[in-house]
Amino acid sequence: MILLSVDASAKSAAVAVTDGEILLAEGFENSGFTHSETLLPLVDATLKKAGKSIDEIDAFAVTNGPGSFTGLRIGCALVKGLAGDKPCYPVPTLSALAYNCIDCEGVVIPMMDARRQQTYTATFAVQEGKISQITEDRAIAVEQLENEILSYLDQGKKVYVPGDGAYLLSEDVAQQVQKPAHPLILGISVAKATQNIDPVSAVELGLRYLRLSQAERERNIKLGGKEQ
Repeated sequence: MILLSVDASAKSAAVAVTDGEILLAEGFENSGFTHSETLLPLVDATLKKAGKSIDEIDAFAVTNGPGSFTGLRIGCALVKGLAGDKPCYPVPTLSALAYNCIDCEGVVIPMMDARRQQTYTATFAVQEGKISQITEDRAIAVEQLENEILSYLDQGKKVYVPGDGAYLLSEDVAQQVQKPAHPLILGISVAKATQNIDPVSAVELGLRYLRLSQAERERNIKLGGKEQ
């Protein structure tokens, strides 16, 4: 199966074309430009590098959250537009990040910057090339996550922290965790994360938000509700 995998969940963007377990080509962009400017050209360039046309793609994969509200919508909309009636794999963003560390042994705790001293995170165990998720996807305070990381370190486990939110860790905790070779999502990691996911149609492809958008939070506050 020829699979086109896309990530636009944070500031970086990534694309990969795979044939089964074989990586044909991948692309990565972290220039600071918006995904509306870079994502489609990145897909086009990666397809050309792989020697494939869009018609030769059998299925699509895209990270569907959590992450940047705008980035997720751009990535999902692009895949919906390209897929037509072909199957689509909705890949949890944190799972894709965890697959960056598939060759490691220990605990993987991805961190995505959720702003306001919070992080999108989940905990995964990685052993002998297999990943299992221990906790659900969450949006929690960085301080709470640091306590969980320290608990694993106290047990003598190696803790890997990929993701753009790793910089939020205090200096003391940051010095104790492992630095993954690839801190940001790769297209190949999105492809690998599809193995335990059932495909859906492009119409059924949806996004997973763990928090309200900033606009929705501000609206709730104005209406007398609580910020979430």
